[in-house]
Amino acid sequence: MSGSVVFGCIVQGHNITLTLPDRPDPALAGLPRQSGTFTGRRAELERLLAVLAPQPPTETTSTVVVSGLAGTGKTELVLQAAHHALREEGWFPGGTLFVDLHGYDAKRVFSPKRALGTLLRALGVPPEHIPAGIDDRARMYRSALSALAGAGRRVLVVLDDVPPTDTVRHLLPSDGSTITLVSSRHSLAELDALALTLRELPSDEGRELLNDAIRTALPEDSRVASEADRAARLVALCGGLPLALRILASLLVDVPTRPLADLCHDLEAAHSRLAVLSREDRAVTAAFELSYRRLTEEQAKVFRLVSLSPGPDFSTEVAAQLYGGSEKDTERLLLDLARRHLVEPRAQYGRWQQHSLVRLYSHGQLISTGSWGESLMRLFVHLHRMSTLACERLLAPGTPRPVAGSDFADRQAALQWLESERLTLVAATTWTHVAQDDLMCVALASPVAQFLMEVRYLEDAEQVMKAGLRSSRRLEDSLNEAALLSGLGIVLRDMRKLRKSVHRHRSAIDICRKTRNHRALAGALNNLGLSLHDQRKFEQSAAAHIEAAHLFKHEGDRRGEAQALANVAETLEELGRTEEAIRALRTAAKIFRNEGDPRGQAKVLGSRAKLMRDTGRAEKAIELHQRALNVTDGLIVPHDRAIELNNYAGTLTLTGDYGAALVAHQEALDTFRRLGDRRGEAMTLGNMARARQRQGKWNKAVELHTLALEAFQDGKDDHGTATELNGLADALLHQGHNAEALENLHLAAELYLRTGDSERAATTLAFADRTRQRVSAGTHRTKRRT
Repeated sequence: MSGSVVFGCIVQGHNITLTLPDRPDPALAGLPRQSGTFTGRRAELERLLAVLAPQPPTETTSTVVVSGLAGTGKTELVLQAAHHALREEGWFPGGTLFVDLHGYDAKRVFSPKRALGTLLRALGVPPEHIPAGIDDRARMYRSALSALAGAGRRVLVVLDDVPPTDTVRHLLPSDGSTITLVSSRHSLAELDALALTLRELPSDEGRELLNDAIRTALPEDSRVASEADRAARLVALCGGLPLALRILASLLVDVPTRPLADLCHDLEAAHSRLAVLSREDRAVTAAFELSYRRLTEEQAKVFRLVSLSPGPDFSTEVAAQLYGGSEKDTERLLLDLARRHLVEPRAQYGRWQQHSLVRLYSHGQLISTGSWGESLMRLFVHLHRMSTLACERLLAPGTPRPVAGSDFADRQAALQWLESERLTLVAATTWTHVAQDDLMCVALASPVAQFLMEVRYLEDAEQVMKAGLRSSRRLEDSLNEAALLSGLGIVLRDMRKLRKSVHRHRSAIDICRKTRNHRALAGALNNLGLSLHDQRKFEQSAAAHIEAAHLFKHEGDRRGEAQALANVAETLEELGRTEEAIRALRTAAKIFRNEGDPRGQAKVLGSRAKLMRDTGRAEKAIELHQRALNVTDGLIVPHDRAIELNNYAGTLTLTGDYGAALVAHQEALDTFRRLGDRRGEAMTLGNMARARQRQGKWNKAVELHTLALEAFQDGKDDHGTATELNGLADALLHQGHNAEALENLHLAAELYLRTGDSERAATTLAFADRTRQRVSAGTHRTKRRT
């Protein structure tokens, strides 16, 4: 039998009769056709081809599992790789074996035992010689593949839609040379195979798939190109799911005149999106349904309930509150769902996410199964309790709390929890307002907004406060209305909307005076003083802070008193009342120390350091800056630390320690940029520019001043803009750009006048005049401190 590959016994007979079956087994139909509109997945395809290419056995992986959510294109990726490999000469001379196991369709499921029979028949084993038992079939199957590989006729095995069952191991070759590609909705981590998980397509690849699928049927169609924004919106509404995009392409091919905008409009309604994503025998809902039916009762319950999570993702803690079970049990169920790709783990361990279309399907199942209000209320109560405790721990660390049963060991733990749940807290507050659960909305808004203000998530804080304000007014809750108005005033101040900020503070003050709530009045006055300071109305600012300090003291709120004193000190310094500022800071420091408030202590130390620097005592200032930065559990709020680092770096520049100054500036700059604080970024860039000027690095100084100038302009800070124009002019003069420098000086003077700083305006104009005279006389200036 020359030229044959045989295994087992050989029986030679004179006559051989071959009887073909009445019909071929539908499970084995060769390798299905690949799509001509395959798009994206380039990195994944290259990784598969690297495995399929011939290489020494010790360097190859014999099994690859491609897993992912239904509709992510697992089968298509596997087919693309298989067809490519078969076209490569010498990769798989023995051809390919393909079996679709229909692992999630109870009516069509193809057992591993039956699959082995089909595979053996495809390998040429007569039906009467195929063993009855699955183990015997597996041994014969592996022997056949090993014999083919040994004879140089390696076979590629493709197993599609594999279910989560241990018996699938019987279908895996064992010779180390034969490669098996597996697609499954489960991760199948137990197979000890190379894992490749498919996610949704990014926007550009999704648009490309949509365009290619349409143009295959309608080559002249230009809708995707001409409505690029709408195409991107379609991809987003589909969550980048290839199955959904192909269905949309079919719908658009059906009606060539249909605009993408019309289809977008149909998909915008979340409640009907899954219904739109259906065409004849293809539907996203049907694909999800097959996975959902295989869940246990408890898995299905968690799957449905997590769709209630208000944020874009959710923690195990949040899921446990919705489920009503322990976090340990909930985590186990979430891991079960993750193996089925019905939830996806996020980069931060313990956080999860549902694909947008899966979430719609999940929510639809929830609505159809009955009540869920108790689960949602349990979650909101939990979020209110935890956010209140976390804010108390983070922002009022001196408040006595019982040690036993404490949810947060320290301020860092409280900050970490608030950061992790930030988007959930914001969404929960907004949801309760829309649902007209005004009591819960106000209860959530107070601590959540306080945290968001402190860490400079200004847009989020504004959204939460406006929702809380509207709910408090519906409740006629004047106390919380005043508190939220004053908080909104702080946010508007940080957004540099100073007039609106002052207006909100004054409205809060009016409510507090009418209700005779002196403690709330003190807080509103203290906040008003900050906005008046930024308007450069220093006398009014000082008066507001001083009144606030007296009211806090009268009400027995020592921390509030210390905060007001620390604030007024900065304003007193601007007014030239340095000794009063020093006394105010000393009193504040003593109170914070007695109250056991490390955050307050660190801030006062930083304020004292800045005061020392401005009065010519830089060495003492450096010591105080270092103490502030080293206060245990002190400046752990990133924004607090960035402010202190920037001030510290400015002092280091004055002492000539430019290297250390720039390192501190860079850390501060990175933080301000991460938090989106353009004003903090601008101030830091300006200080860095001044450090470069002192080093004589004028090109770098001009670059940094220009960046600072842009940031101040973005933040609508005219006084800061004037300061940077002044500094930029100084650097330009050293480069010989006299005309541009003079223009900047005049612009700076105009802005100083606009902000009420007539003294600096006059100084700047006087310097501009002297500079013009020197330029006219042909002389050069040397150096000027700004």
